[in-house]
Amino acid sequence: MKHIRFLVFDLDGTLIDSSDGVVESTNYSLRMMGEPEQPPEKIKPYIGFPLTQMFPAFTDAPVAELYRHFRVKADEVVVASSVMLDGVQETLRLLRNHGYKMAIATTKVRVNVDGTLDKFSWRGIFDTTVGGDEVAHVKPAPDAFLRAVEELGGTPETSLAVGDTINDVLAAQAVPMEIAAVNCPYGGHDEMRALKPDFTIGSIRELPALLGLDTPAKGDAA
Repeated sequence: MKHIRFLVFDLDGTLIDSSDGVVESTNYSLRMMGEPEQPPEKIKPYIGFPLTQMFPAFTDAPVAELYRHFRVKADEVVVASSVMLDGVQETLRLLRNHGYKMAIATTKVRVNVDGTLDKFSWRGIFDTTVGGDEVAHVKPAPDAFLRAVEELGGTPETSLAVGDTINDVLAAQAVPMEIAAVNCPYGGHDEMRALKPDFTIGSIRELPALLGLDTPAKGDAA
């Protein structure tokens, strides 16, 4: 894939797992509205999707009020509870050392994106980031991917999206740009593959090989 020089990553489920914080924030907002809490296995499949899509699956309470309560708790716990997925740090460093320009394009809001960058010392890794509150339409609309590619100075033809949900695949196809679909830690693999992404990989560790990087970059251990 010599034509690819720009990489646009989804965040949650692709690079990090913030599910504990999302579950806690969701149930906090439901409690504040007098609604029953939901088990983690029902909440996690919605991670990476807009909250306006998740909350109606659990309650008829006003989404705007639920969102307000969610943000209060999320600002406390989402970044704090986030962990990097296996193999992410070394893979990002390898890609950076090989000269790829990289971006994050996510439905997470800017404050959580910035918190994540600081927590994992990623400001020197990513050239730009796009939060869900910085575009007119979140995924599956192509806005975030398009803005990330533009800010990287690339083109859709020279860029690869990397994501873990059907919304990532649909957004990339709407650009259109190629996408490598990564197995999501929250499930939904069959639904994602049914959309026929350009490439599928089991984990982020497989991305360098997909890009044709057979040897470590200079300065990396073998």
